[in-house]
Amino acid sequence: MKKALLLFIICLLCLFTSCTKENTTKTSGLPTNSKTPTSDKPSSSTTTNASVGISLDNYIDELIEKTPSYIPYWNKESFKGKWNYIDGVFLNSIVNLYYATKDSKPNKALEYKKFLIRYVNYYIDPNGKFLNLKDSEASGFANTELDTICASKILFDLYEITKDSRYKNAITFTHNALTNMPKAEGTPNYWHKTSYPNQIWLDGMYMYAPFLARYAVSYNKPELLDQIKSQYEYIRNNMFNEEIGLYYHGYDSTKTIFWANKETGCSQNFWLRSLGWYTVSLCDVLEYYPEGSNKEYLKSLLNEILDNVLEYQDIETKMFYQLVDKKDIEVLVPKYYLSSLKNTKYTNDSYISNYVESSGSSMIAYSLLKSSKFGYIEESYFNIGKEIFEGIYTHSFKDNKLNDICITAGLGPDSKQYRDGSMEYYLAEPVGSDDAKGVGPFIMSYLQYNYESINIPTPKLF
Repeated sequence: MKKALLLFIICLLCLFTSCTKENTTKTSGLPTNSKTPTSDKPSSSTTTNASVGISLDNYIDELIEKTPSYIPYWNKESFKGKWNYIDGVFLNSIVNLYYATKDSKPNKALEYKKFLIRYVNYYIDPNGKFLNLKDSEASGFANTELDTICASKILFDLYEITKDSRYKNAITFTHNALTNMPKAEGTPNYWHKTSYPNQIWLDGMYMYAPFLARYAVSYNKPELLDQIKSQYEYIRNNMFNEEIGLYYHGYDSTKTIFWANKETGCSQNFWLRSLGWYTVSLCDVLEYYPEGSNKEYLKSLLNEILDNVLEYQDIETKMFYQLVDKKDIEVLVPKYYLSSLKNTKYTNDSYISNYVESSGSSMIAYSLLKSSKFGYIEESYFNIGKEIFEGIYTHSFKDNKLNDICITAGLGPDSKQYRDGSMEYYLAEPVGSDDAKGVGPFIMSYLQYNYESINIPTPKLF
């Protein structure tokens, strides 16, 4: 009798253990990844991040609280005083936070909405005119560069949320400014800035393409989607290194600028954040393309660059390097670069090691997470993106700050010969914390990591 009872109890325990294991392995539709290397990180078996214990809510609240007026905490370059892409990158993450929380946390969403409207309305008057808060006589919109276009992407959302015509007017102004930008000689692509004639920068695709694609859908102008596809195609044909599998940062169609290779027109190196901007741009513009050959082509570009950049991933941190293909190289950087860039960390010629950089790594994480959900890439890539985000959080998010951000980088102009695209140049650029170019993508990847879906409507304005 005792043996039978004992056997019965053992059977019950086995049954309970089996059911528990089965329940813990069930997912809620998020993809698993058979390609992900073995890791001690948690698997993506839940729709939220609660089991991992990662929350950026307090951090985001602090970022907003540190910007009580029109002077942003998140701009570590200099106060612009007018419409600019740095603000736009951060505000875009708040727009996405609003949509992510408006049903589950309506009070929190209302706070995000109020902050957005308050901040943007410092820079756009009721008639839709962009204001300059440093010089009231000057323009509040730099119509000589692609960068400024970037910030206007959020105006579609603000119009959808408020129906305030100022935002619709500002959208029209932005589109007209973009239309008037010159094209690089012999190409369908815009100059990056009028001070950079005939130059195409990889990051420029993020600065305008998502805005223009959204404009195309909002105003029923499908021909603009054909134009954008042709611009990506030109970049693929002229800025991609087949052997390395990556895109160069810049290209001069006349092959005359000092930093350009005289045969190819390309700059020397593969800068992580430019690749990040490019990947995010593809990921975001694909939302606006109908099924067809254009969409399939852009998806092929996205798959190609994500596959290729993963070849250069750091095994330990899961992040990516400032100079993507150089990994742990150390370079002797002359004082000339350091003093020209006001990098006060170094006073003389110094050996500087390549480093894992958080802004570009966040962009790659975001692109993998979002693209796997939307079906642009295989679902198995979700876990890779998840692991990258967790790596950034573990390695670079310290003391409630996002660190390891390259504050800025560029090429030229002739008056800045030290911005020559060399390894020494990229490693000499100052590294800091909490700049929007890192914080915005970090929050965006967090949202894709933490929320099953974020539905953002596109208003019909035609």
